[in-house]
Amino acid sequence: MKNILQKTVLVSAVGLVTMTTHKAIAADTIKDNSVSSKLSSESSSTSSSSASSENSSTSSSVTSWSTENKIEKEVDKKQTTSSESVLNNETILKQNTEMGPGYYAVVKSLAATNKMGPGYYAVVKSRMLMSRSTNTQGFIDGIRSGAIAGWSKYGVLPSVSGAQAILESGWGQSLLSTQANNLFGIKGDYNGQSVTMPTQEYYNGQWVTINAQFRKYPSWNESIEDHGRFLAVNSRYGNLLGKINYKEVTSLLQSDGYATAPTYAASLNRIIEDYHLYDWDNSVINANVADLNSAVVNGVTLQVSGWHATTNATNQKNSFLFLLDANSKAEVKRYRIQRKNRQDVQNAYPYISNSLNSGFDENIPLTADMYGKNFVLMSRYSSDYTGDTGVTDYLFNRVINIPNIMAASLDNFTITNNKIKIAGWHATSTSRNANNNYLILMDTATNREYKRYKISRTSRPDVAAAYPNILNAGKSGFEVEIPITRDMQGKTFKVLSRYATQSNGEGSLSDVIFNKTVTMPKQKNENKADFDEGWMDDKQVHVQGWHAIDDIVNKPYHTLIFMDVATNREVHRVSVQNVKRADVNRAYPNISNSLNSGFNTSVNLTNKMKNKTLYVISRYSRDKNADSQYIDIQFNHKITPVVNNTSNGNIGHMDSQISDGQALKLSGWHTANESTNKPYHYLIIMDRNTNTEIKRIKVTNTKRTDVHNAYPNIYNSLNSGFSTTVKLTNNMKGKNVYVLSRYTSDPAGNLNTVDYYFGQTTFIN
Repeated sequence: MKNILQKTVLVSAVGLVTMTTHKAIAADTIKDNSVSSKLSSESSSTSSSSASSENSSTSSSVTSWSTENKIEKEVDKKQTTSSESVLNNETILKQNTEMGPGYYAVVKSLAATNKMGPGYYAVVKSRMLMSRSTNTQGFIDGIRSGAIAGWSKYGVLPSVSGAQAILESGWGQSLLSTQANNLFGIKGDYNGQSVTMPTQEYYNGQWVTINAQFRKYPSWNESIEDHGRFLAVNSRYGNLLGKINYKEVTSLLQSDGYATAPTYAASLNRIIEDYHLYDWDNSVINANVADLNSAVVNGVTLQVSGWHATTNATNQKNSFLFLLDANSKAEVKRYRIQRKNRQDVQNAYPYISNSLNSGFDENIPLTADMYGKNFVLMSRYSSDYTGDTGVTDYLFNRVINIPNIMAASLDNFTITNNKIKIAGWHATSTSRNANNNYLILMDTATNREYKRYKISRTSRPDVAAAYPNILNAGKSGFEVEIPITRDMQGKTFKVLSRYATQSNGEGSLSDVIFNKTVTMPKQKNENKADFDEGWMDDKQVHVQGWHAIDDIVNKPYHTLIFMDVATNREVHRVSVQNVKRADVNRAYPNISNSLNSGFNTSVNLTNKMKNKTLYVISRYSRDKNADSQYIDIQFNHKITPVVNNTSNGNIGHMDSQISDGQALKLSGWHTANESTNKPYHYLIIMDRNTNTEIKRIKVTNTKRTDVHNAYPNIYNSLNSGFSTTVKLTNNMKGKNVYVLSRYTSDPAGNLNTVDYYFGQTTFIN
């Protein structure tokens, strides 16, 4: 190696003194393929003659140089011609007068002017890089502290400073580096110290030799530190300061115009990697670099991939990914992960200890509370298994949006019993904010809303099982019946399910409109009714029946009006709540309210009603007063009063009247002065609705001292009691019954009678 370098010194007689590679006057772009191709190939060995003459005299060096020069001249003349033409056509940058012209520039210029063969460029470089005769480790150790100081003071990456020092100075054995410890060919003086040496400059399209003053340093460390200052104060290199990726820094050096050689960055990288100079970087840089390659929502998972490399990972063995709220940066979820191999990251950051094992590629399950929100991802290394202490974080800036999801189905949309039946489900992650629920009928002819109906969602465990990641899937059902009104007749509708933030169904919405349609039939104005039962006792009038109409929506109020048969005048009215009548619905399925058309009520007798025969009018009306816009139906059934003749001491009371489904148990008393000479006592079971007899039984009276004490002057008060059980017969079942007590002289109980009517009514199951 020294032999080659000594030949370099000899060439300095014609100007080749500084072996620096600073591009003080180099072109922006070098296209000398013959030179660059030689630079890209490294000599595998040094000739034995060179190795044997390391310490030879100057004269022997001249002889060796002549021999090599002859060899180089054998290079194809076409390459020389090519080199000349490229050089003559270069675009020249403004000269940096602080630096020597640079090693590559001088060699290239000499080749172009036929002062040496073009192959010399590659030979010198390759031998300088590959020589094993130089004390490479000694030189590396000697420049380490200066390179690290350059990082601390100026932000110039230590590995790059070291590689430049090696390449520029020929491992510290160039004439300038041996005489002045100047490893980079910086001109001027250092603390007043300098040396003067000839150097090549490029003026007016040609190389000329001038004498220049170069800085002289006490040691290599000062030269390297001064080189860092040079880069820091020179604005063209400001973009590489503080960078921690050596490949990025060497690339910037080349693109910023530091050197003419197109392989300059590659040569520096080769030195850094061959001699592990990136270990210097690792020793001073707290590297923490990362990249989020992708973040994709795929169904019910968030797929994230990327890498995070840090010098702290040596002591932080636990790896995590965090999802943070994009706005507050508060932690939402954390996931413990195993890192993946990333050879590409190691290639880019070989000085970071965990760069190879820095990757992540995870499928994060999405939970119901994550949809519709924005997150950012953070990678963490931690010395703590739980990830809470001793941490190094990297927060990725990309906002990850988890879009809302929705699913729905319309299970039933049909017309039954003059009603629209709607059933289905609608699940959406937006329900966490929009908790007002509506079904809306849409007129397909106008594509506009006909009417909206506020609903309560129903339980749907089947939906929850199918869509576990939708927030309200388990409570997403709906099932409603909508009465068909006259204005709906002949129209076709779709149904829309809605979640809304406002109680009126507006605000932020989540809608789904179903494609299924129903067409409303043109309805008849049906008005059907029947009076099942009606009777009067001493306290109330009881009525039961049904009344079904089509126009129930426009006439929702149901009123029963009691009329006096004798005068055809109203004596009382009462508003009733309808009850279900499945039998009516089966008979009249197309009448709107047939299922809920029943009435069954008892009304306290007023003075106007007592002792009068009544009939009933059933009325549906638009208003509650029932005086306008109504539909009536009149029942023909007469409700007659049962009046006891209490003259001459005819009094009674039913103490107990109970049906257990098998028998009717009766107990009470009946006393009457007219019971004289009427030894036969009957209890007669009457149909309350028709006031006709169903069954009679003869009873034997029992003593009732309580009655005698109350009525001592009535003939049979002491023996007025009765207690019996009447076995139920088929003709009694399903009827409301009451009881008459009768004293008679006729064994059959039909003649010469005195009756007492008990007011209690019992329904026989």
